[in-house]
Amino acid sequence: MANEEQLKRIAKELFWWQAPEVSLANPRRFLAQLMTLGTWQEVQLAREAFGGDAFKDALLNAPAGVFDPRSWAYWRNVFGLPEAELPRRSLT
Repeated sequence: MANEEQLKRIAKELFWWQAPEVSLANPRRFLAQLMTLGTWQEVQLAREAFGGDAFKDALLNAPAGVFDPRSWAYWRNVFGLPEAELPRRSLT
C-alpha cells in the first residue's frame, strides 16, 4: 500500500470528526469523499494504494450527499459511464 502515513493525513483532513483508521476502514466512503474534495496529488496517492477499480466501485456505490454535481460528472466521464442522477437520500 502507498505511504500509510500520507493516507492517514488525508483521512484526517477529510474526516476531521473521526480517527483516520476508522475512515480508511471504509474505502468506498473514503474514496468518494476524496474524489469530491481531494487534490490531484491526493487522488494519485490513493490510486496507487487502492487501485483504479476501487475508485470506480466507490463511484458506483456512492453514498448520498457526498458527490457534488461537478465531481459526479467528472468521475463518470473518467470511467466512461453514462450521465446519471446523483445519489439521493431516501426518507422512507
